[in-house]
Amino acid sequence: MGVVVFDSDVLIGFLNRDDAHHENAVEQVRASLAPGTSRLLTAVNYAEILIGPLRVGAEGHVKRMLEQLDVEIMAVDTRLAERAAAVRARTVLKLPDAFAVAAVARAAARHGWSEVSLASFDGAVLKADAQLRAADP
Repeated sequence: MGVVVFDSDVLIGFLNRDDAHHENAVEQVRASLAPGTSRLLTAVNYAEILIGPLRVGAEGHVKRMLEQLDVEIMAVDTRLAERAAAVRARTVLKLPDAFAVAAVARAAARHGWSEVSLASFDGAVLKADAQLRAADP
């Protein structure tokens, strides 16, 4: 059983056919649908995804997409907030990206590093994730 944690950029690209990453986002989302794979998104990253659609009254598209893809919204509790703050303090990441990386660490604590992946197009996010994995095997 695997776990994919989505950074908001992948799901934004998936939703928006005009996004430069749309085709790659479709591939990443399809790969996450493999049997036995769970999909996660932090509440902070969910909020990021909602901003554009809310501006045009299309937030229902986001909600339907997440339901259809069976993406679990990970609540932000004190432990996740503290881990995200620690990631933010040690990296150049913005706080929403730090939440995605912290969510990987949270999922990894439950499932093991080898079964958790981060779906992101941001090189800095992927680098921070790899550094965290190397520091906390």
